[in-house]
Amino acid sequence: MKFPAAWVASLAVPLFTTAHSAPFEAVVLNADSTYSAAAASDIDLDGDLDVICGGWWYEQTNAGEWKRRFVREVAEIKGRFDGYSHLLIDMDGDGDEDFINVNYRSKSIYWVERPDSLELPWPKHTIGLPGSMENGMLVDVDGDGVDDVLPNGAKFAAWWRGKVVNESPRRIKFEQRELIPELIGHGLGFGDVNGDGRNDMIGVSGWAEAPEDRLNGTWQWHPDFFLEERASVPVLVKDVDSDGDSDLVWSSAHDYGVFWLEQRAVEGGGREWVRHLIDDSWSQGHTPHWADLDGDGQGEFVCGKRYFAHEGKDPGSGDLLVIYSYQYDKETGTWDRREISKGGKIGWGLSPAIADLDGDGDLDLVCPGRSGLHVLMNQLKP
Repeated sequence: MKFPAAWVASLAVPLFTTAHSAPFEAVVLNADSTYSAAAASDIDLDGDLDVICGGWWYEQTNAGEWKRRFVREVAEIKGRFDGYSHLLIDMDGDGDEDFINVNYRSKSIYWVERPDSLELPWPKHTIGLPGSMENGMLVDVDGDGVDDVLPNGAKFAAWWRGKVVNESPRRIKFEQRELIPELIGHGLGFGDVNGDGRNDMIGVSGWAEAPEDRLNGTWQWHPDFFLEERASVPVLVKDVDSDGDSDLVWSSAHDYGVFWLEQRAVEGGGREWVRHLIDDSWSQGHTPHWADLDGDGQGEFVCGKRYFAHEGKDPGSGDLLVIYSYQYDKETGTWDRREISKGGKIGWGLSPAIADLDGDGDLDLVCPGRSGLHVLMNQLKP
């Protein structure tokens, strides 16, 4: 595949220009936790957010303390606990949040039911056994208003359509739908690339254009770019430079680098893509988020280093653990990097979460991983 000279030349030019600290207070929920996924949910329905991570949930008390509560026994497969995501959804219409787990080593998708009594183990219900998956997203693929499951399959490409099978209470079931094989690979994104109002899918070597009929139509493949062999999950689809079209932002999941791919209109129609390096000083940014951490109304790319992803075999595995946010400056065409955490044992696992845990109006970070479970409390507001 041949790319424009600008696409290749920009690889060597880092685009973040300043670095300063953002005020976050670290809280250890469980220093011994090695589960990779977490989520923030009001599990006990008392009006504040708790944290769920693998086999435990952590109750946030009125005193600002966190109490560990049992969820279920989680299978440990080849030294890793099963569970590459915690996707929150009310599956059974009972008013509380269950979660969907997308898994690599068990090759399964299942949902875990929040029981009526929190003294009981949470039941597990299998959705499918498609094969190994890097992670997954809850997105509305077909535009019907019901969330679907979009996993990043290592050797398959498919999505699971969410269908409402009962209205009162509202119950959801999933059915498998195939995708084109070009989407197979480490890295997956979802968003409207061409501005037609339908969300497309992004793979490591191009993008799949959504047909008008997303259930029966054919997704058209566009091999317009190559991100890298193992891109993050997700690849974020955002209008970074506010020029009216969608760009791509991602990190290398198992190597060094944070990048963005700028979409530009070309004369006579069509588009070209210009690749920019943002930061190559750290590695293993597997699962980025997009959030407004500083409350200025502009989104930021938020990601950090995953701890011991491949038993120390990835480039930079022994480097310091870091978590950064990056905000694009339209005036200078550069990114402002903020240091959220550096050093210590706070890693950024496969399914971190961002939510207002303490209800003070700013966003906090839930950081699971093989180096423990931590939360980073945003101190921007008193």
